[in-house]
Amino acid sequence: MKNPTPRTEQHLLCEVVSNVHLAPINPGHFRLTLHAPYFAELAVPGQFIHILPPSENDLLRRPISILDADPESGNVIVLYRVIGDGTRLISEVRQGDKLDIIGPLGNGFKIPDRKSVALFGGGIGIPPLVYLARKLLNAGLSPGNALDRSIQVYLGVREPEFLICLDDFTNLGINPVIYTETGLSKIRDHYGNSTPTINGGLITKAFDDYPDNWEHTIIYACGPVPMLKAVSEHADSLGLECYVSLENKLACGLGACLGCSIPVRNSDGTVHYERVCTEGPVFNSPRIAFDLM
Repeated sequence: MKNPTPRTEQHLLCEVVSNVHLAPINPGHFRLTLHAPYFAELAVPGQFIHILPPSENDLLRRPISILDADPESGNVIVLYRVIGDGTRLISEVRQGDKLDIIGPLGNGFKIPDRKSVALFGGGIGIPPLVYLARKLLNAGLSPGNALDRSIQVYLGVREPEFLICLDDFTNLGINPVIYTETGLSKIRDHYGNSTPTINGGLITKAFDDYPDNWEHTIIYACGPVPMLKAVSEHADSLGLECYVSLENKLACGLGACLGCSIPVRNSDGTVHYERVCTEGPVFNSPRIAFDLM
C-alpha cells in the first residue's frame, strides 16, 4: 500500500465547464465539471475540493468529493445534492463562471498492490468510488467477483433518485449490485430491464448473499456513518482489511478549526481525536471509535 496522500492543496479560481441537473433520473443532484488542471493532475480518489458558494453573504465553503479527474483535459468532475443555500447557489452557476476553490484536500484511498477490492457506497458517498474504481482498473484490476485482482461494487440507496453514478460504473464495465430497504419496486419500475442486480435489505446483506466473494479482498466504503459502522463490523468479523471515507460537516477544510474531529482509538484502547479534513476523510476502519460518534 502506498503512503498517505501528500498535501498539495492550492487556492484557485476555476472555470465552470458545465453544471448539469440530473433530473428526471436523479432530481436535486448536479454534475459539475470544472477546468482545473492543477487539481486534475494531483488529485487522488477519496480527496475533495472546497467550493466557496458565489454569494455576497459570508457563507462557508462546501466540501465535495471528486467523482473523476482527467489530467489530459484538465477537468475535474464532482457530483453534489442540493440540500441548503450553499449548494443551491453552486447549482446556479453556468458555463464560463468562475468558482473559488481550495483543493485537492484530504487523505485519499490507497491503491492495493495485489488484493481484490470490494467497494461499498451509499447516497452521496457513491461518487468518489467511481474515481477509485477507474484508478483500480488502471492498476490492473478487473470487473467481477473473481478472487484474483477483481473489483466488486455494492450500492445502498433508499429511493430511485439516490441511485447515482450508475452509468459511470457501467461505462467502466462494472455492474454494481444494488441494495435498498424501501425502494425495491420503485427502483425496478424506475430503471426497468436496464437495472443491474437489485436486492432488498441493507447493503451489508451482501456479505451473506455472496459468501464466496471475500477471500483476499480489501473493503473500501463511503457513505453515511451507520452504514460505515456496519460495513466495518462485518469486515472485522471476516478478518478483512477495511478503509472508510467519512462524511462530516467541515468548516475550514484545512485542519485549523478542529470542527470535523472524530474519536480514534489508540493501540492501548485510549481515545484521541483526528480531523476528517486532514487525517481523513479516509481512515483504516478499526481505528475509528464508532461507538463514541
